Amino acid sequence: MVHNKQTYKTKEPVKMRFRKLADGSHSIYLDYYINGRRSYEFLKLYLMPETDTVSKEVNRHTLQAANIIKAKRMIMLVNERAGISNSTIQSAMLLSDYIEQHMRESTLTHRGTSYVSNCRNMRNHLHAFLGHRFGILRMKEVDVRLCRSFAEYLKRVRTSTGKPLSPVSVHHYFGALKGVLAAAVKEEVIADNPIERMKKHEIPGRPVVTREYLDADEVARLSVTACRNEEVKRAFLFSCFTGLRISDIRGLRWKDFKRVGDAWYFSIVMQKTQEPIVNKMSEEAVKCLGSFNNRSGEQVVFCLPGVSSLERIILQWVRQAGIDKHVTFHTARHSYATMALMAGADIYTISKLLGHKSIATTMVYATVVDAQRDAATDRVSSLFQSRLKCLT
Repeated sequence: MVHNKQTYKTKEPVKMRFRKLADGSHSIYLDYYINGRRSYEFLKLYLMPETDTVSKEVNRHTLQAANIIKAKRMIMLVNERAGISNSTIQSAMLLSDYIEQHMRESTLTHRGTSYVSNCRNMRNHLHAFLGHRFGILRMKEVDVRLCRSFAEYLKRVRTSTGKPLSPVSVHHYFGALKGVLAAAVKEEVIADNPIERMKKHEIPGRPVVTREYLDADEVARLSVTACRNEEVKRAFLFSCFTGLRISDIRGLRWKDFKRVGDAWYFSIVMQKTQEPIVNKMSEEAVKCLGSFNNRSGEQVVFCLPGVSSLERIILQWVRQAGIDKHVTFHTARHSYATMALMAGADIYTISKLLGHKSIATTMVYATVVDAQRDAATDRVSSLFQSRLKCLT
C-alpha cells in the first residue's frame, strides 16, 4: 500500500526579529503578519555583545523571556481565530498562579532581584491576609475593596520579632502588588488595575528617606587617614569614585576591567538589577585598584570581611578622620552621586552611571544638591547682611 507523503508548511503569524543598535546590542521585537497586514511589537529586551561568559548567560535568559512572550502572543491569536475570548479565559486564572508566573517572567527579563524579592514577600503577606482564600481567589475577583484592605493589613501586621513592618517595606510590598496587577492589565488578564481606582491617601506612599553622604572634602580627608584594614579603605574609596554597590564591589574580578587608549573602563552586570553597565573610571578610582600586573582574570579584586566587621571598620575610620556622620559602605554610592551632581553632571547622566532603571530613583540626589545650593545662597545672604551692618 502506497502512502502519499506531503509536507505541510504553516506560516507563523508571529516571528521574532532583531534590530542592531548603535552600541552594538540588538533590540528584540515581534513581527506580526495577519490578514495581509504587518505590525511590530518592540519587547524592550536587548541582546548585548557576547564578550564573556556573563554576557552569554544574560543573553540566554533574555531569549528565553522573548520566546515566552512570543508563545503567549501565538496562543492569543489562536484563541481569537477560534472565537474564544482571551480575557475570559485568563481572568479566571488563580491570583496565586499569576503571581508565581509574574515572578518567573520578571526574573527572566532581569527586572531586578529586589523587585522579585518584594513580590515574594508581598505574596507571603497576601497569603497570610487572605488565608484559605489565597488558593482559590481568581484574578477577576481582585477588586478595590480587597486592595484597600490589604494596604491596611500591611500597616498593622507584625514581623516574627513582634515589630511592625517599616513604612519602606509597606510601600515596596504594596507596590509589588500594583506591579503584578499592572502586568495583568497589559496582558489582558484583567480589564483594569483596581489600585488605580484607590484614593491617593489610601495607597502606602514612599517615606521620605534622608540619604547620608560625604562631600568631596570629607572623601579627601578619608583618603589621607589611616584605616586598620587597607582593603576596606581601597574598596570604600573605589565606591566613592564609581558609585558601585557593595554587592558589585565584592563580585569584581580583574577581567572586568579593560583599557581603551589611556582610559580604563569596568564592565559588569549589576547584582541588584541585573542591568549591564560599562563606565569609564577616573584616575582616583584606578589608583584604588593598585597594580594590574600579575593579576589573574578570575581573581577577586577586593577581599572584604563580613558585613558587621566591614561597617565597624568604616565607622572607626570615619571617626579618626574627624567626620561626625553615620557612614555605612552604601554611603559611598550616595557620595559619588552627590559629588557628580555638585560638579555639574546632569541627572540623566548620573542615573545611567548608577545603573538606575528609573530616573525617579536618582531624583533624591537632586533634592540633596538643591538643599546644598539653597544653604549656600543663605550663607551669602547672611554674609552680605553682616557686612551691611558694619557699614551702617
